[in-house]
Amino acid sequence: MRDYNTITDVGFEFVDGLENPSGLGEEAFLIRVSDLQTEGLPVESGTTSASLVTILADHVLKAGKHAIPVNILFDKSGSEFKSSGEELSKLFETSVTLLCPQVSAEKLGGATAIKNSRFLVMIRRLGQNTGFWQIGTKGSSAKVQDITGGFGTGATAEVGIKIVLKAFSLVPMYDYQGELPTPAGA
Repeated sequence: MRDYNTITDVGFEFVDGLENPSGLGEEAFLIRVSDLQTEGLPVESGTTSASLVTILADHVLKAGKHAIPVNILFDKSGSEFKSSGEELSKLFETSVTLLCPQVSAEKLGGATAIKNSRFLVMIRRLGQNTGFWQIGTKGSSAKVQDITGGFGTGATAEVGIKIVLKAFSLVPMYDYQGELPTPAGA
């Protein structure tokens, strides 16, 4: 188990002048845990707060596998985390909601194909162009909690498919600084 007493810079300072937009960018990626050949993880010997959640090594997928792209609506998708568990025995519970506009045979088939899978969820914040925020790992994957959707009722209804995933982990999410995973040898 990790000894957090070795972390030297714990703090929660707000830095004036930095962008801090809410919301997710309009594309997320789901990576099946079973498709990973090699999983990048945070450095075990790190001594900074950021080192607990930063992944520098790239994930590598098995041959022929790929990350599943999910085009989402900015104002209907998001992610939240909270601590969960008993006193002095906490984990983080992180959820992500992805609303994909439109209903099609491809999306309905996709929902069917992912409903019982374990994932790493890769998201970007609005305006983020490099790296990803990652929810889940091989050992504490994000699992589909619910898939809902439909054509709605009336002229102003929401038409699409909403996917909700949740992970329980020692950290709320990871700062994955690698590239989007590609198959081995690609």
